[in-house]
Amino acid sequence: MNFSKDWAEISAFILLVIGFFLAASSGSAFLSYVIIFLCGMVVGRFWFQQRKNVKIPYFIVIVGFLIGYILGSYYGNKFITLLLFLIGALFSYYLHENKYLK
Repeated sequence: MNFSKDWAEISAFILLVIGFFLAASSGSAFLSYVIIFLCGMVVGRFWFQQRKNVKIPYFIVIVGFLIGYILGSYYGNKFITLLLFLIGALFSYYLHENKYLK
């Protein structure tokens, strides 16, 4: 394995594992939902910063984390988890685009 060539796949796997353990360690559905919403907001900020330079490897890394989190979330609905992640990303993008956040 060449890290400079396969960095996206390696990073996606690492974040998949981190997402799994992060979700598994949350003790309730509410806490799990808050964490995934905040993670979505971080992704929205990254998306805003990279809006002119979006690349597939970044998408692979984000999806790796999201899959790991969804697999590890014992509490709460998987669809709601995905929905909150997307809402958080879109909300953060909107806030940055309209200059409410810098």
